[in-house]
Amino acid sequence: MKQFMVTLLIGAVLASCSFEKDTFTINGSITGIDSGMIFLQKYDNDLSDWIRLDSAALDKGNFTFNGKVTMPEMWHLSMPGNQVFLPVFVEPGDLNVRIIADSMDLSEVTGSVAHDLYLSYLKQIDSLDKIQTALYKEYKSAKENEDEAGMKKADSLSTVLDNEIKKQLLAFVKKNNTSVASPYLIMKNSWQFELPELEEVVVVFDTSMNNSVYMQLLKKRVEILRSVAIGQAAPDFTMNDSTGAPVTLSQLNGKYLLVDFWASWCSPCRVENPNVVRAWKAFHSKGFDILGVSFDKNRDKWVEAIQHDNLAWTHVSDLKGWGNAAGKLYGINSIPSNVLLNPDQKIIARNLRGEDLMKKLEEIFGPVAPAKKTVAKK
Repeated sequence: MKQFMVTLLIGAVLASCSFEKDTFTINGSITGIDSGMIFLQKYDNDLSDWIRLDSAALDKGNFTFNGKVTMPEMWHLSMPGNQVFLPVFVEPGDLNVRIIADSMDLSEVTGSVAHDLYLSYLKQIDSLDKIQTALYKEYKSAKENEDEAGMKKADSLSTVLDNEIKKQLLAFVKKNNTSVASPYLIMKNSWQFELPELEEVVVVFDTSMNNSVYMQLLKKRVEILRSVAIGQAAPDFTMNDSTGAPVTLSQLNGKYLLVDFWASWCSPCRVENPNVVRAWKAFHSKGFDILGVSFDKNRDKWVEAIQHDNLAWTHVSDLKGWGNAAGKLYGINSIPSNVLLNPDQKIIARNLRGEDLMKKLEEIFGPVAPAKKTVAKK
């Protein structure tokens, strides 16, 4: 009997330890706000939206959250009406958070190893981020002044900077391949990686990362990109045009078709649109067409952009923004983006921008005939 009781006691202790291992507590305070509700939330990739996990009432600026989490996850503390939005890597154990409401960049999170590593990466690329912010302001200013040359220059420099940030990110995750912070950072920046690059980076992570939600998302993204790689049959979809009439991709076969993912609110898309218009005008009569797929939510702004940019081809959207069903099917997480299909609807090229689109179409249809010079009559 004594041995049986000892066994039960050991089992109870082990069960208690197992329970404790998956629990977390967040003890927090907010400087500058005494009362109100604070929310714990996370971004759901499948829904392409935020979901609330828990809420707590402030007590003289203090709050507490308790719960379970198996592996570290990036969640956020938010008070929408007070401009409070703080990312926190939540992991088992006791975390302490100090939020400075009127100066969020001075807020502190302690007790999370994954969060500490995440912050070390942000510190590493801080100077590059500041340059990127300055370039964005230059781009915005050029756009307001209708300075296309200035917009293209800022966009080009931004691309160079993105490549440098990607280089530093890859070095960082290879060095820290046993932390959940690394697959999180890759997933967050996965728009920068084509399939071969993602396949290479996925294998550098330690097997202990396999149960991480971010590792699972990365593997899922690799599968999607493989399904829409060059040489694959284009996945079919049906979506309504601006009049509400359904359009099915497979019914547009028989021509070389550019499936162009864009949105009215996307500045780089609007800069790229004149290049797409030029390609359509040059090759439409030879058997080239375009299907525009918009990541808009506002129908009026979508239609207005189509008219303003003279986009004369067929356009569709489900008005779900980043939740666009066709975008998810093709693994699109940055725009502008596109895939070029042959008449049999096999994917023959991806992400052709600027002159690259014209060059590819010239390979298919031959060079564009030079414009005829008009001679003034005497």
